[in-house]
Amino acid sequence: MNSTPVIVSASCVFPSGPRIELADTAVRAQLAQLQRHPDYVDGAGEPVRGSFFPVEHPFDSARWGALAREALEQAMADLLRRGHDSLRGRTRWLWIVLPETARRPGLPADVVETVRASVEDVAGTWTEILIRKGGHAAGVAAIEEVVERLDTDPSALAVVLGVESGLSHDALMWLDARSLLHGAHRAYRGRFRVEPYGRVPGEGAAAVALSGRLASGGKSWARLLGVARTHEPNTHDSGKVCVGAGLSQAVRAALEQGREFSADQIGWISVDLNGEPYRADQFGFTALRLADALAPGWQRVVPALASGDLASASAVAHVALAAYGMSKRPCQANHLILSSSDDPLRGAVLIGPTDPSPAWQETRSWRSPSTSTA
Repeated sequence: MNSTPVIVSASCVFPSGPRIELADTAVRAQLAQLQRHPDYVDGAGEPVRGSFFPVEHPFDSARWGALAREALEQAMADLLRRGHDSLRGRTRWLWIVLPETARRPGLPADVVETVRASVEDVAGTWTEILIRKGGHAAGVAAIEEVVERLDTDPSALAVVLGVESGLSHDALMWLDARSLLHGAHRAYRGRFRVEPYGRVPGEGAAAVALSGRLASGGKSWARLLGVARTHEPNTHDSGKVCVGAGLSQAVRAALEQGREFSADQIGWISVDLNGEPYRADQFGFTALRLADALAPGWQRVVPALASGDLASASAVAHVALAAYGMSKRPCQANHLILSSSDDPLRGAVLIGPTDPSPAWQETRSWRSPSTSTA
């Protein structure tokens, strides 16, 4: 990165947090809004629970489109409130992050077309709309592309939008078959036992708006200091212990980028832990490796405890929530967001306050003037 892009707006939508202000509160309070699924039952005939909005419509592509439009409209409305009217007249790119339907059974076949049609007219005309598919870390890959684009045109506006609503009957059946559905009953030695691990499926959407240059008089939420992605050899399906080699590599790359612009330590780590033991193993090993970069009293943030597992929308949602928290609770510390897909992709995003401690700041040991020297 030649300079640090700024996050000028963001939004986040999920059942216990339908606006980013409420989503932030829900995450800090670990407040989830769970309900029984209307038509999927586990092997014992019990309804499973998930985090989803009231089921007025089936879990079809129209739900995905409605969530995407709501999140994008909220982000663009906030952009105007913060004095960035002039950004609407510049080059505007929109990245839409969606899951790969080939990898996840039970998703609507027309989800790409429906989501694109639902947002293409939000806040005017977009210069270009790009579709990116993947898992939890796909949003990090999209943000990395944004940084590269803003290097070529710093005055442009780039928005990354992530959407997730994979709660159809077949989608939950696929999770259940892989022992990834938290709370589902499974036959074990002639009895049913509750799955103690796995995901609480969720639905939601989030958007993050970035620019390489602030509009005159406009206010930003945070600075994007570093973003990196890599691949992990030991995934959930490999059956091997994940020691976080890929995630640690992505973290090191993001921190190295951040050192060019900020001397602040990491005060928060947002991680997409979702009940899977291998993700907990991965995070533990990664946290040990970056111990020297952590500020005293650093805090771990687990948004899935409030939102449920947002899958392909999770990385964008976690960056949005981190940026909002940084704007509302200023502190001279950076926020690291970690993201891991079911596939090998791993990603890390480092954001910091709008006025970070300069990277060239010299550190000297302090000595009291009254201390005698011999």
